[in-house]
Amino acid sequence: MPAKLSQKITNVTIVMESGVLSNAVLMIQDGKIAYAGEDTGESCEDTFDGQGAVLVPGFIDLHVHGGAGSDFMDKSVEAVQAICQFHAAHGTTGLLATTMTAPMDATVDVLQFYNQLPETGGAAVLGVHMEGPFIHPELKGAQNGDWIEPATLANIEQILETARPGLIKLITLAPELIEDDRVFARLKEQGIIVSVGHSTLDYHGGVCCLKKGVSHATHLGNAMKGLHHRNPNVIGLVMETPEMTFDLIADGIHLAPEFIRLLTKICTPEQIMLITDAMRAAGLADGTYDLGGQEVIVRGNEARLADGVLAGSVLTMDVALANLMRFANMPLEQAIRHVSINQAQKLGIADHKGSIAKGKDADLVLLSADMKVLATWVEGKKVYQA
Repeated sequence: MPAKLSQKITNVTIVMESGVLSNAVLMIQDGKIAYAGEDTGESCEDTFDGQGAVLVPGFIDLHVHGGAGSDFMDKSVEAVQAICQFHAAHGTTGLLATTMTAPMDATVDVLQFYNQLPETGGAAVLGVHMEGPFIHPELKGAQNGDWIEPATLANIEQILETARPGLIKLITLAPELIEDDRVFARLKEQGIIVSVGHSTLDYHGGVCCLKKGVSHATHLGNAMKGLHHRNPNVIGLVMETPEMTFDLIADGIHLAPEFIRLLTKICTPEQIMLITDAMRAAGLADGTYDLGGQEVIVRGNEARLADGVLAGSVLTMDVALANLMRFANMPLEQAIRHVSINQAQKLGIADHKGSIAKGKDADLVLLSADMKVLATWVEGKKVYQA
């Protein structure tokens, strides 16, 4: 169903890049933001009373495997819709369908499926994040080691021939295993963000990889070497390199709250992006689930393999945002960039997504005072209401 021609959200506080507007209204025309400011009394076809809640830009999740019992590797329209509708109920308006390490034939099949993105009825699929199979077996985390392989020109060409141009937005890999620098050049040519993750890369190797086009780090602190006084490794590299961005899982399990606070003090605000790394158990009860062909045990807020290794999360973006605010003593108007505009800028879509501004897509989230999602709009269409 197309968005209403004209809509008006009244009685809200609006968080914009330029500041916070109180007692404001937001108007939507054909799925785009037409106006944000004082109520001028103009009538619209559809009016929504925000009842004093806070309106923020929609959240963008760069790393999410699933939720509500489904996984993006399931390769079904029903699975995609279930995941996207679940995460929309937690404020996500755009996401990257994130893959797992799998046999190359299965990876090719997944990419072919996402060449035609289905209508989701929830968060929009903005593209694909390939997490594996080009990772390091020593730091594979919950990925299946049987199918790991280094990135070569041949297998990179295979995925580029399979995926339509622009489908793969981000690829997590172990740069230290790449022997042919043409791999980096090809990914750069395609505009794909190259991220270090599930990698043994150290500080000095990281410096070299920056020059080759590695510009991001995946779930910083997890599946990589730790910060060490004799080798600061990738964590230290991002701390001193403002142009290198990274994402993190702010569930208080993958990283200590104190470490997240430290990152917010050392790194620039533009570097930090929150992700969920959510797997299919997100939104479901404790129990045993599957992730990439491996059994995952979920208890409370933790998802682990039988050997105790963390296996993604059951986190949602609204909880991640609230956690960041609490961990770092950060107000909403500062924290919001870490779930919206930073991701949009990294993906190269900040001209039409990531913040509330005239002419941008009406990707919006209405938050209560206690950070609960009350409503979500994707390109002007209300896809969730509490």
